[in-house]
Amino acid sequence: MTSSGSLTHRAANATWWSALEIAARYGVQLGVMIVLARLLSPSDFGLVAMLLVFTSVAVLLVDAGFGTALVQQQRTSDDDESTVFLTGIGASVVACCILWLAAPSIAAFYSQPVLVPLVRLLLFVLPLSALAAVPDALLTQRLDFRARANAEVFASLASGAVAVLLAWRGFGVWSLAWQSIVAIGVRAALLWLYSGWRLRGRFRLASFRRLFAFGSYMLLANLLNTLSIRLQSLLIGRMFDSRALGYYTLAQNTQQAPAQFMSGVLNRVGLPVFSTIADQPAKLVGALRLSLRVAIFAFVPCMVGIAVIAKPLVVMLYGPRWAPAAPILGLLSASAAFWPLHVLNMAAIGAQGRSDLVFRLELVKRIASIGLIVAASPRGPVAIAWAVLVASLFAVAVNTWYSKKLLGYGALAQLRDQAGTLLLSALAASAGWLVLRWLPPGTGAMVAAIAAAVIVYLTGAVLGRHPALADLRELWRALRTGAAPRPAAGDEGRA
Repeated sequence: MTSSGSLTHRAANATWWSALEIAARYGVQLGVMIVLARLLSPSDFGLVAMLLVFTSVAVLLVDAGFGTALVQQQRTSDDDESTVFLTGIGASVVACCILWLAAPSIAAFYSQPVLVPLVRLLLFVLPLSALAAVPDALLTQRLDFRARANAEVFASLASGAVAVLLAWRGFGVWSLAWQSIVAIGVRAALLWLYSGWRLRGRFRLASFRRLFAFGSYMLLANLLNTLSIRLQSLLIGRMFDSRALGYYTLAQNTQQAPAQFMSGVLNRVGLPVFSTIADQPAKLVGALRLSLRVAIFAFVPCMVGIAVIAKPLVVMLYGPRWAPAAPILGLLSASAAFWPLHVLNMAAIGAQGRSDLVFRLELVKRIASIGLIVAASPRGPVAIAWAVLVASLFAVAVNTWYSKKLLGYGALAQLRDQAGTLLLSALAASAGWLVLRWLPPGTGAMVAAIAAAVIVYLTGAVLGRHPALADLRELWRALRTGAAPRPAAGDEGRA
């Protein structure tokens, strides 16, 4: 097998195991959330969401983009890995001290005294995240997602069991806090076990500078992205109450299950695979085109479908008391439909070592996103969800700007390649919507709408000989036989 074929086969296997791991993990998390939503109140979810603004930013600062830098480097030394590990542990200790002291101020900001002990419990996620950073990066670098699958799924099962047990025993919001800690702790322990990594090198300032030169831009880009997302929770929690934030959080978490699944698979496989062909523009464009075709074919109809059936889906999964979350879920799902365009274009740019460009793009997108969210916030959670949708559409154009500049494959070319998928998705969504309008409200109508949409979508894809079907067959053949998938005509060298 050629080295190119070997890489393609490794990428196919990595995609398979990464997809299995993330699907199982988010499947478990969704199942646990369904149970917890019936045991806990919207206010409990809202209280934890208030703190995610601070803990999410702290986790990113602790990582500082070093994990992504290790993946992008492809070959790293013991000193590189030890430098990242020691830096992360040191940063986590500093961040813990800051959050411990800031807990009363955070509680006063939201007028929620219970947040003081909650902050001081949740800050333990920081050193646990730092412990997992290097093993996680090395397994991703090796495309060893089978090991990661075991670690992630077991951690989700263990933390979910703890959360459900605590909620059933009446611990309320504390069950959600302990769920986060157990998940990260178990995951860190298993990643160490599976990676076989040990601290063998020393802290080197030269390694720090070289890795931070790439990682700093990724850190800033991720900070902007996280702030724009968590700003939604901060504004709702501050301007309204924990109950309103609970509805928004449940909708956001439900939408993020498929969105994070797709994002996780594409990020983990895209960056390391794209990095190996970053110096071959024709191959990189071909890989980007094929990845977009398959990802959008699978993802867009899923998110559009969730938007169409949002109300009956929320009532069926979580119960009637969560119905106010339905319009928020519909808007957030529509906003996430083009997520593969965001993720894969950023991976292609980052693979070329241009983290500075990633940062510039994120800066433009997040300034617009934050402005829209702040402007919409006085009108309530639904208005904020509308702002997220508008910001997502704007981000599609921005994300593809440098892909056109660097690779000659911009927004118009990418959307033109996906025209068939977009048309089929619109037809399928229309079929599902009509069924919902004709049948009495309820679970039966939702199931019938899903069935109608799936039939329309797949029938159209088969009759129209959608190229993604051939791509999926080739991927399955490669996974089953160990042969390298054959690229579709035109995927290599055409911009």
